[in-house]
Amino acid sequence: MKTSKMLFAAVLALVLLIASFVPATFSWYDHNGSQTGDSMSYSRQQLPVSAGEVSVVTKKYRTENNKLWYDTKGNKEYGDSVSGTTSVAAKGVQYFGTTITNTGAAPAYVNLYLKNFTNSPNVKIGTLQPSLTDKGLSSSVHLKNENKVRIYCQFDANNWNADGAKWYIVYKTKDGQTNNAQITNHITAGADGSALKATQTKILGENIESTYYIDLPGNATEFYFATDGNNSGFDTSNNTVTQPWYRTKTITNIHAETGYYLTGVADDTTWNAQYGTFNIPGGISVKTYFDTATINKNQHAYVTLNKGTNYTGESASYNVTGNNITVNENTGYVTTTNYSGSATITTTIKGSLGDETTVTTAVSNPGTLAGVPVALNVEVPGQSTNDDGETVNGTAEIVWYIDNSASSSDVSFTGIYYTK
Repeated sequence: MKTSKMLFAAVLALVLLIASFVPATFSWYDHNGSQTGDSMSYSRQQLPVSAGEVSVVTKKYRTENNKLWYDTKGNKEYGDSVSGTTSVAAKGVQYFGTTITNTGAAPAYVNLYLKNFTNSPNVKIGTLQPSLTDKGLSSSVHLKNENKVRIYCQFDANNWNADGAKWYIVYKTKDGQTNNAQITNHITAGADGSALKATQTKILGENIESTYYIDLPGNATEFYFATDGNNSGFDTSNNTVTQPWYRTKTITNIHAETGYYLTGVADDTTWNAQYGTFNIPGGISVKTYFDTATINKNQHAYVTLNKGTNYTGESASYNVTGNNITVNENTGYVTTTNYSGSATITTTIKGSLGDETTVTTAVSNPGTLAGVPVALNVEVPGQSTNDDGETVNGTAEIVWYIDNSASSSDVSFTGIYYTK
């Protein structure tokens, strides 16, 4: 038994010895990968800004047969520094190397852009280091916060509707400012009044011929209705009411789907004018819309407003003024058809009472693009100390290229700039 145990130990030791001389055939090391597709993206997060100075130098690398050229030692440090206008010929690929130097102690996070780049659908911009490839030129849209809420109301002709009386809405904004606006827009009922009464929870009287409306800004926090009662009640110069029953109580629940019926009858406690409410399921409010859009040739931008998200109302439709732009009302895709041009898209939002409002989107398709991103949020380490105790600046290199697949047209840019 003792002999067999010794033999087993000897065999095990021999196996381990042999294994130590056999090279590994695979590794669990997580290699850097590459991404391909129509867009290039980096992690967008709140990043610190370096307190030191960042300098950027770009070289144009030598290429052969549209490939990045290396010498026998594997170096690619060939080519002149880029300054002024730089072109890439048709059917050509040019490689560049941008070295970013950081003289600060903290890391810097740098965005690299091309200035005044030729707008062409035949161009791809990519990077080899960091390894992100085939970034096509993209469209950009800018979402504008409109936040416009339409307030609807009706007046009893026997009370507030005295001859010559004017009606106002007095509102306060988030910054504490108080403003007033006269209510003049109205929607007239049909012969039987059905256009208005169909949305009401109850019929308010045959004398209601119109529903009036006015738009409040999105930063309004509260409002009340007031009337001058033919120049005897509300003073517009200082937002004061000389007779308390010529105004309603303050209303803080602001949304477009509640209408207000103003009776002009004073209550018994505050002597404010009473009001009732009725439901308007298709009341108009505009929350956000695309104010501007830059769209490159043969590319799309999605500008359709989503009901309930960007607006409330019954429907939204689109009309294009100008050449070079088409819009598909069903999909919301806007397409440009020429190298340069501009147009305006007018979006009309309709409410359930027959009212409507419009917003406009300015669309451009420029011949050159002011800033085209090459790489975003590239981390450049801060200064460090080497083994000799010397301070060494932090550096990072971006190897990138412009691939121009056009058959005859060159593309160019006038400079390289960065933000951090």
